[in-house]
Amino acid sequence: MSLIFLALLFILSTLAYIIIPDNTPDANDQQLEIALKKPGFSTQFLELPQTSTEDTSAGFFRTLFYGKERKAEQIPFLDYSIDKDQLIMTNHYGQEKYLSLSTLALSQKTIQDHIRTKSYLLGTDRYGRDILSRLILGIRISLMIGFMSVVLSLVIGITIGATGAYYGGWIDKIAMYMINITWSIPTLLLVFAIVMAFGRGLWIIFLAVGLTLWVDVARLVRGQVLKIKEEEFILATQSLSYSTPRIIRSHILPNIMGPLLVIAATNFAIAILIEAGLSYLGFGIQPPSPSVGNMLNENYGYAISGKPFLAIIPAITIMLMVLAFNLVGSGLRDILDVKSTS
Repeated sequence: MSLIFLALLFILSTLAYIIIPDNTPDANDQQLEIALKKPGFSTQFLELPQTSTEDTSAGFFRTLFYGKERKAEQIPFLDYSIDKDQLIMTNHYGQEKYLSLSTLALSQKTIQDHIRTKSYLLGTDRYGRDILSRLILGIRISLMIGFMSVVLSLVIGITIGATGAYYGGWIDKIAMYMINITWSIPTLLLVFAIVMAFGRGLWIIFLAVGLTLWVDVARLVRGQVLKIKEEEFILATQSLSYSTPRIIRSHILPNIMGPLLVIAATNFAIAILIEAGLSYLGFGIQPPSPSVGNMLNENYGYAISGKPFLAIIPAITIMLMVLAFNLVGSGLRDILDVKSTS
């Protein structure tokens, strides 16, 4: 079930801008008039086409990755009436707004074509943005950072751990020295130091997280390689004068893939937690880009002010993602009969 849940999250996050209600960049369509509405809220909008001559069209792949700019001005309202050439709209504050139909280039017959009804399944935040859309984009960023961080940690950890264990001697001592030095620094402190030194962009964050997760990978790989390099089939490859990179790549790594999959799943969960923690503290993804962590940071105060759903929704999302990856890791451990080395 956890694997299915994660697969659905990956598909959902990949197609995010295609399926979310608000597909503007970063789902940052602010409508202050409908701020802090509860889940299930719906309202009507009057859409007025923009008169700008700029080309706002976007191709499929650009939309898939960046969203697309809104082509019409949207005015939320509760009710409307028409008096001669005047459009009288009642807004969500109970006030009436008068607009000229001729100025809007509308008529009594065409006005219905410009009215849309929009629903907010998870409600709106304090800026009137769709929480569901921002949550899906936040999941996308969490999974993206988790994936890239795990790949980076595997590359660094496998390289250092396998090289040190296979060659031994002073090379292994240098590898262990690097492992012990990095391992002695608290994870969040090291991430903070890297982010503060190089900035708070998406690429810097995944780099910072990846550079803190490789240690456990290197320790695991080193232990496994020390054990497996004495096996007869490895000695046979050495007697055939196979190159060291070929031996490690083709004969050692495939035999330790089970433990690597387990630690990769665990590190994925840790990476999501670190990214969420960074964003919650203001050191991660910066607004208006959505992140589950900064959504929690923006809304945690509402947990005790009558609108707890604003804080509960991102908190539950983080919990479910981390739980799913941990369960996948535990399942892989049971299937592959991998003993924990931590």
